[in-house]
Amino acid sequence: REGGAEFFQAGIEDLGEADIAAADARSMADAHALLTRLLPGKALAVTIGDQSVFEAVLAALGLPRGWQKRLARAFGSPGALEAALSDLTNPTRATALDEPAASLLLAGEPEPLATHIAERMEAAGHSLGAGRSPQEIAKRLIEKSELRSVRLSDEALSALKAFLDIRAPLGEAHAVLEAFASEAKLSLGSALTKFGARADAIASRGLAGTFEYDAAFGRPLDYYTGLVFEIGLPGDTRPLAGGGRYDRLLTLLGATAPIPGVGFSAWIDRIAEARP
Repeated sequence: REGGAEFFQAGIEDLGEADIAAADARSMADAHALLTRLLPGKALAVTIGDQSVFEAVLAALGLPRGWQKRLARAFGSPGALEAALSDLTNPTRATALDEPAASLLLAGEPEPLATHIAERMEAAGHSLGAGRSPQEIAKRLIEKSELRSVRLSDEALSALKAFLDIRAPLGEAHAVLEAFASEAKLSLGSALTKFGARADAIASRGLAGTFEYDAAFGRPLDYYTGLVFEIGLPGDTRPLAGGGRYDRLLTLLGATAPIPGVGFSAWIDRIAEARP
């Protein structure tokens, strides 16, 4: 729509395939084949990231679960990730609270803190049924206090930055990640094994030489669980196709059991614009 926020996309979803590496490779191959067919003779730039490898690095660094979740949510948004790392390396001071709220917060007991918050809300004439409940406010205050108490060591920060700086052709990326993990003395477990299996599956389709792995690359949607990728024209920041793996999405939508899923969407208007 002219001047509007709407755009046209078409995509392919691959649901229920147990062979994760094969399904990931097939999805990327389908996206690449689609663009190759519609844009004959055009060079394509393919960037791959991996949410699960990033989360494995965070876990191996020993970060508290709360910080792992915050950084994982920021993956794919450079500004948000930079802000989170800044907070982690230079914790901000907590907003001053009156007594007994400060002591209750320090004790980390949610129920007494929630009771105090409820009393203060009622005294100020605020409805307990409007907005967040006293229990939710207390829980969030305690979580924020716990996060502020953690500071990332210089060694861990250096390792995390070294990881985020990794860029390599996909055919070399598994070896580069292994070397990083060995030097940083981190165990990346099954995330690294699955990364290698996917790279091999892509190579078997004759495509690995055209794909680049960027450890800092993510897509700013919080349902991705592994592979993320975008395909575009060299020098153009707008992707023509993008997607990834989202194994937890269908349970978030109501599925009673996990269903593996991977897929991509293509921007029809951008492809039409790029056609000769």
